[in-house]
Amino acid sequence: MRSTTIITIISAILAAASIPAVFAQRQPSANEIYIDKDCRQNQQLQFEKFTVFNQNEFTANGQKYWFYAGRYQDGGVLFCISKPNFSQPKVLKAEKIQRQFIDKVVRDPKNQTAFLIAVREGNGPGAKTTNYVLDLSNPDRPKITSLSININSH
Repeated sequence: MRSTTIITIISAILAAASIPAVFAQRQPSANEIYIDKDCRQNQQLQFEKFTVFNQNEFTANGQKYWFYAGRYQDGGVLFCISKPNFSQPKVLKAEKIQRQFIDKVVRDPKNQTAFLIAVREGNGPGAKTTNYVLDLSNPDRPKITSLSININSH
């Protein structure tokens, strides 16, 4: 019963935190942040750039970190971790979520070093979505856990 309640709460959080359509045409904003394939901020990039769409600061082992995600023009997402202000950036070691279509990234309300991530398996109507919990309590060894339910994209 308890795990069903937790899954229901997580599903509600993911459903409430919507991200705009991946392929919507829009004009770049002056305050957009660009990163390269190595997670380094670079506002001068013309090509091969990822646009940061999610950024969170958290503390693990007494150290502040940034967890951020950049979306490439094809919709694939690059997850990164760094010290504040993009210092010492690196690509997050989490293959299950790297370079996938990501619908949502939400901080876990019960764990400030964990994030709920919805990965869409494909692009288009009816694509299955798998939900994961990303635990960054040890940023050098992130833990990815698949939730036992799937939510279809709408």
